[in-house]
Amino acid sequence: MRSTDALNLLYKDVINDDNDLLKKENKWVLHCFYVGVASGRIAQKLGIDSDYAKALGYVHDIGRKISHPRHVPEGYKYMIENGYEKEARSCITHSFINNDINLVAGGGPNTPEKRNFIQNLLDKYGEATIYDNIVQLCDLFCLETGFTTIEHRVLDVYRRKGIYDNSKAHFEATLKLKEKFEKKMKCNLYYLFPEIKKEDILSIQDDYNEIENMLKGNIKRR
Repeated sequence: MRSTDALNLLYKDVINDDNDLLKKENKWVLHCFYVGVASGRIAQKLGIDSDYAKALGYVHDIGRKISHPRHVPEGYKYMIENGYEKEARSCITHSFINNDINLVAGGGPNTPEKRNFIQNLLDKYGEATIYDNIVQLCDLFCLETGFTTIEHRVLDVYRRKGIYDNSKAHFEATLKLKEKFEKKMKCNLYYLFPEIKKEDILSIQDDYNEIENMLKGNIKRR
């Protein structure tokens, strides 16, 4: 799958002109776009297939066409139906750092059926690939408005979704994933994204501290 095919599939039946990108209900499409751009940029720095990485980033949340709460399994099914069995993997793995079902924001799958469906596929895929990890990382610093810091993005997610038993492990795994790529790229992640707002960079420590304080507070349990 090439990035142009992925973008066309992302836009299909949702985006017909630029005005559609401005609609509140389509903000998720812009998020996917930026995850794709970020994925391609990191892959290029690493010297691997940047166009393929971009394609995976574009389609990672494509299941939101069908259902926001069930976008992970629905995205997988949608990609399969459209003949992209290999790329359907990104719809499953993007939410789970290192393909670990417990390393996810929001506490994880909220029904036994959904959890079993996802776990079976994660078991099938096995160890995370470099492309899995790239999309997982980019999903955690891309907004519908563009690039930000991981600290800013994760803080926003935790504010909206709450703190769960696995949130501390998720945050620690996110930072380790960032460090892993920085070692591979031999540069700070944020150097690749000069578009990040200055105020977001300046608030990294404050955002980090707020996350830490949230993690030390009451745990929301399902």
